[in-house]
Amino acid sequence: MTRILAIHGVNQYDPARTPDAAAARLGAVWHKALNRELPVPVDAVDMRLVYYADLLRPTGPAAQGATDDLDHLSPEAADAARRWGEAHGLDLNKAQGRVLTPVRWVADAVAQRKGLDSKLVRRFVGSFFPELVAYLHSPARQTVQRRLADAIAKESPTVLIAHSLGSVVAYDTLWQHAHKVDVLLTIGSPLAMPDIVFPHLQHTPRSGKGVRPHTVGHWINIADPGDLVAIPQPLTKHFDDVDSNLSSGIGAFSFHQAASYLKCSATAKALAPFLG
Repeated sequence: MTRILAIHGVNQYDPARTPDAAAARLGAVWHKALNRELPVPVDAVDMRLVYYADLLRPTGPAAQGATDDLDHLSPEAADAARRWGEAHGLDLNKAQGRVLTPVRWVADAVAQRKGLDSKLVRRFVGSFFPELVAYLHSPARQTVQRRLADAIAKESPTVLIAHSLGSVVAYDTLWQHAHKVDVLLTIGSPLAMPDIVFPHLQHTPRSGKGVRPHTVGHWINIADPGDLVAIPQPLTKHFDDVDSNLSSGIGAFSFHQAASYLKCSATAKALAPFLG
């Protein structure tokens, strides 16, 4: 039987449940979405989800879920958001400079460029960057990696599906702990994000490029062309040995939602050869 292990992205903190209960709840959502297009019933696939949001434990407005209040971001998260805006082509020197430009202005400017609802983009920025910074620049990073490494060792998955920040966790973990995985499927991945993510990966890039972890048999990446996090595209410009890089539209502001990636036909086609 094919064994799938999944690891989630940002904005999944569930203070009302234990980590095991939160993993079960979110895993059920992923099961349902993945079942939509898979060539075999998802019940025929052993799928487990690794939950780690409790280890990052956001505080302040982010602790209550996604928020469009960007005035309370930490200096580190605000700086990451501004650099993200620059990666989308904003010239902050024409505003108030990187340090002084309000993050709200950055979010609204990106929303306008992409034709997206500004309030939704603000909520996205308010949830994504605090968790990204909490993972990349705190001792919790090693604890999160250990939780995934332990799950891989226990489950021996055929496929590891990693969404958003989870793809950064997966990349780090597979290099640090060298567990074997036949297939790494990254969806909506910010691994190549300049200044913010790529330089802080825990594996030295090869000739300026990242490389597939040597214990991974196949690496497949799927990114919506409008995904505000999966930048710059294609991933293959920044990472060697990615076996397949697929660009697949998953719909309007669904551009970064895990469920939308999981139920798209590109995901089903990518996984089909490894199911059985």
